[in-house]
Amino acid sequence: MVHTVEWNNDWYFGKKAWQEIDPSKPLDGEKVTVPHTWYKDGDYYQGEAFYQKKFDYVKKDDQRVFVKFYGVDKLCKIFLNGIELGSHAGGYNLFAVELTDSLVDGENIFTVLVSTDKKLMISPISGDFAVFGGIHRKVEFIETEYNCFDRTFYGCDGVLFNAVVNEAGDGELLARTICSLGSNAESAKVRISILEDGRELAADELDVQKISETDIQKNSEVDIQKTEDNDHIGNDHIGNDHAGNKKYTTYESGDKLKKAVTIPSPKLWNGRDDAHMYTARASLYIDGIEVDRVDKEVGFRSIKMDADKGFFLNGEHVKLRGVAKHQDTDGVFSAATMDNWKKDMELIHEIGANAVRLSHYPHPQEVYSMCDEMGLVVWAEIPLLKLPEEDDIFEDAKHQLTEMILQNMHHPSICFWGIQNEIAIYGEFPYMADRLHVLNDMVHALDDSRLSTCANLNVVHSDSTLNQVTDVTAYNIYYGWYYGEFADHGKFLDEFHKVNPNMPLGISEYGADTNTAYHSDDPKVNDYSEEFQALYHESVYPEMAGRDFVWGSFVWNMFDFTSPVRQAANIKNRNIKGLVTFDRQTRKDSFYYYKAMWSSDPFVSIASKRYVNRCAEKITVKVYSNLEEVTLVASGHEYSAKVENGSAVFENIPLEMGDNKIIAKAKDACDEATFVRVEEADTSYVYVDQNPGLNVRNWFLDEQSEKELFPEGHLSIRSTINDLLASDEATAVIDKRMPDVGEALRDMVGTFTLEKFFFYAKPDYTEEEMKALNAELTKIIQK
Repeated sequence: MVHTVEWNNDWYFGKKAWQEIDPSKPLDGEKVTVPHTWYKDGDYYQGEAFYQKKFDYVKKDDQRVFVKFYGVDKLCKIFLNGIELGSHAGGYNLFAVELTDSLVDGENIFTVLVSTDKKLMISPISGDFAVFGGIHRKVEFIETEYNCFDRTFYGCDGVLFNAVVNEAGDGELLARTICSLGSNAESAKVRISILEDGRELAADELDVQKISETDIQKNSEVDIQKTEDNDHIGNDHIGNDHAGNKKYTTYESGDKLKKAVTIPSPKLWNGRDDAHMYTARASLYIDGIEVDRVDKEVGFRSIKMDADKGFFLNGEHVKLRGVAKHQDTDGVFSAATMDNWKKDMELIHEIGANAVRLSHYPHPQEVYSMCDEMGLVVWAEIPLLKLPEEDDIFEDAKHQLTEMILQNMHHPSICFWGIQNEIAIYGEFPYMADRLHVLNDMVHALDDSRLSTCANLNVVHSDSTLNQVTDVTAYNIYYGWYYGEFADHGKFLDEFHKVNPNMPLGISEYGADTNTAYHSDDPKVNDYSEEFQALYHESVYPEMAGRDFVWGSFVWNMFDFTSPVRQAANIKNRNIKGLVTFDRQTRKDSFYYYKAMWSSDPFVSIASKRYVNRCAEKITVKVYSNLEEVTLVASGHEYSAKVENGSAVFENIPLEMGDNKIIAKAKDACDEATFVRVEEADTSYVYVDQNPGLNVRNWFLDEQSEKELFPEGHLSIRSTINDLLASDEATAVIDKRMPDVGEALRDMVGTFTLEKFFFYAKPDYTEEEMKALNAELTKIIQK
């Protein structure tokens, strides 16, 4: 049978150019444990490195050996004893290599070369997050019998499952198997079974047939990609050990999934109400003896979308109340572990979300499995955030999409396959929709049981062809934060639905940054106060929740995350839009707003607890709660208020000099806070830009001088990044005066102006240097 062990210890790591490495020899490096990333704040290394591991082995004639990687970011080549076994592109999907014929008795040297070089045409090539680098997910060492399921087939162990509900209400387990056989292949049989709590409910056999090498290439959904002269591992199921031998023959049950087992009236996977799961099992028999087995957890459920009414799960309407999350967490970044993922899922469960957008790339298998168990509806996606006209990124997108779907289609939580995020940020071009149609067709060819989706940004017009590709569409919108007013959310939603009455619309991102150290009685945009973030969410969420045609919304973001180009509210390397801090230790006030709106677990939480020092005689106290009425106890007096839109508000609560303990209670729920009345306002609560950089308002005193500074028809710092990058003369000016800015702009939002980039990124240049840059840019005529 199969023996699998985690292979995470005793690796050696170093940053070194590949051309300087001999993978057949021991390398000097730092001893590390994987998952591991080389990323550090302030040291955003994007280059080449190695990982190496030595191990002893005794070869066995009737055994095969594979190493399975759960994620290597983002290009790697793999060697055993100096022999190249293969390579893999993409930092987030699983893949496996076979070691069998390159193993030697005694000591073996296993080397993995890894690169995040910015020149690689492997997505993501842009985005407001980090490409961390490294073997940042776990590794497994797998021993199988001579005949086995093909562990190298798209990283899915040679077994594909999908569970669906037919029109009669019966559960159908769909299956496809790919076997790699070397002897007695004629006697091979594959048995598919479905189990519940370890008890077999039904089983049947799948016919397997020999597949020629020609058929393998023909049946593959995408061609094998190439970097220089090396095939990327992914659909390499020819049985090639990459050392010159072809000893095994591929037998498949077909090139598509087919019905294998039927369960009459199964217990349904029904989201957070009852996330019921079954075990799907594929067993390989040779001469009547089981030689290999692959189990995957599945759930039966049906989904449907209506452009007017929204999302339906098992025939019941469900408003998707979602959050989005990135993979990284404090201290370990992308090299997170089960404990980190459990903490994240506990917080998502606590807030009451029923959906999660796992952005902007495939997440670890364990996270999808936790979503299955918790009943969360999942949006999974590939890291396509920029789509240039050249073929490389498009081919890479097809490859990553195929891997993601084949590896994850058994997860009942996944209801949406996302094929792009904000690709129009660098401009919208006709070829984009054409290529997205190809990706969309691939989604349905690989898995027609789920919905395709995408995330556009606000500059994509409602009547854009980008909104006519996928089954459903969604928008990343930030009215009231980056642009516009809170009320513009509702206007945008209504206008889109009027233009596209048959296209289901969701909101894939919305949010505002905050540093919990900053507070205000009169919150304003860009003051970064905790109170403004709360005001933002309390103002815009009802616009989405109150419209039935909006099928769901996803807060951006559940957690603060790493963004090496950012510096906001005096916090470097972070996007701080999270409802929870990067270390997962602090729930911001906005967290409790959503808990009040979504969770049924009774609670109260006093807002602005961190705004301790107050100089006013009377203050307003807000208490978040999902109960009907809250009582507040302050200075020996009791006050009562009804809960509306998630909070009870108590005005004119008197404060005495010194400490004032305040208690909020409702039924059995209770919370308390202490506010200290002081003589003078505490200025530490007010955001002061420590690196103010750019203040264009100080550059001119009247309308005429503004026109002179920013002449019409000429480039300037008020030009968009797209327009600046489209001019070789302008990029040369920026690269000469501010080379780090020039480099950063190539990864930034193309529709942002350079002025806005300076405001948010705060590069280390004086205002005089920025004026000089603007003066040179204005000499260039905009084309």
